[in-house]
Amino acid sequence: MSIEPLERIGRGFVVTWRRSLEELRRAWAPARQTETAVFAGALLLGLVSAVFGGASQTNALSLMVVELASLPLLFVAIYLVAAGAAPAGSAFPLGLLAVIVLVPVLQIAPLPYGVWRQLPGRGLVVEALGAAGLGRPSLPFSLAPQQTWRSLLALAPPVAMFLGGLMLTDRHRRVLAALWLALAVASLGLGAAQMLGGPDSALYLYTVTNAGSPVGFFSNRNHQASFLLCLLPIAAMFAARFDWRFDSPRLFPALAAALYVFIAIVGVAATHSRAGVVLVAVALAGSSAIVLRGDAVRRRWRAAAALAAGAALAIAAVLFLGLGAITQRFETGGELRFEGWPVVMRAAQDYLPLGSGVGSFQAIYDGAEPLAQVNPLYFNHAHNDYLELWLETGLAGAAIFLAFAGWFARRSVLIWRRRIAAGGSSLAAACTVLAALLLAHSAVDYPLRTEAIAVLFAFACGAIAAWRPDAEAPRRGRRRSVRP
Repeated sequence: MSIEPLERIGRGFVVTWRRSLEELRRAWAPARQTETAVFAGALLLGLVSAVFGGASQTNALSLMVVELASLPLLFVAIYLVAAGAAPAGSAFPLGLLAVIVLVPVLQIAPLPYGVWRQLPGRGLVVEALGAAGLGRPSLPFSLAPQQTWRSLLALAPPVAMFLGGLMLTDRHRRVLAALWLALAVASLGLGAAQMLGGPDSALYLYTVTNAGSPVGFFSNRNHQASFLLCLLPIAAMFAARFDWRFDSPRLFPALAAALYVFIAIVGVAATHSRAGVVLVAVALAGSSAIVLRGDAVRRRWRAAAALAAGAALAIAAVLFLGLGAITQRFETGGELRFEGWPVVMRAAQDYLPLGSGVGSFQAIYDGAEPLAQVNPLYFNHAHNDYLELWLETGLAGAAIFLAFAGWFARRSVLIWRRRIAAGGSSLAAACTVLAALLLAHSAVDYPLRTEAIAVLFAFACGAIAAWRPDAEAPRRGRRRSVRP
């Protein structure tokens, strides 16, 4: 049998590897030093947030590490925005971001006692101050000011990543997207090692965790599943860029992306996360849409169809092998979050129209929880970020979220109405799916309250905000030949 085809594939891998390194070198050496600073800061923040930002509580030290790592990017990005370097048309998302930061700032500002006592839901605190003989002090709006202050500091990493993602070039964003995929693979590997070590494994990074489950860099298996599945559209973006030539520099990223799809599905199934199992099907549908709208599939639709059939069979086999344990999770009754949601809704009514303060959920819920529902399992979050936002910020938070949802929907429509090319539009389309998956998961959990996923979400929003349809118009119609 002739080995010439294998030699061609081997030479293609060598060419791919060399050109991939060259593309990374060019990304590190942009025309302006400020671009290098933003890119380096974004890489640092992405790496640190994934490794140290996997928990939403009892992680003050690791959270501080992530916040400190965000400062270089935050300072450079704010300087560039102040200097007028933000892309055209980004005024609305930047203004919305400023309002988001302003809410906790105003909530920790002291108010005159006469004003403060008139706020809804302050009656018990007024009685406690009177009984303790503490007089009429000036008090902050928030009923948990220390938690509100911590929530404000926790905004630094996602704000920095959003501003950085807004300033990055398309090449920089693709490199950063590849870093997220690599971090997801590392989290998968750590999760596998955790399972091998058992519930008492020293590889679990947090004290409060789902021991015995493959949580990876996270403390919660649901957040591990969310992290893995929301990166499936990013993998699809790299796969869609493959031009079906073995000597192309896009071969290696495409093969690596296809491999990630399989191992990510296995990883999500291993977590036994019910939301993860449901959303992975949505993620695969969105990923398929990205690939189908790309140019490569249109030129080689028969080969793409064969690969898709093989992928479908492999995915079906993975789901079938793990179906028993997953089905058992869906049959589990007595879900605590469903019992707690009505309590959160009733408590929110007492603090309208402005809420109880960002970060005050647990203090408010502990006081409103009926005695019949009290049990050893505590309710640290509402497991529905929209309900929690309604309780803590009231009408202001609802208005901010509706403004964001309108902007996100409009940008997504603009991006998906155009052809998904190999440039920035493919990444922007992938980021719309990524963000939508995280927003959907937030209806039954709180993935965005972990710094790792919040920073990833901010990167996606930055890429969506930075996309411009006219930036790719000159490149349409061009065909770049690749020499072996």
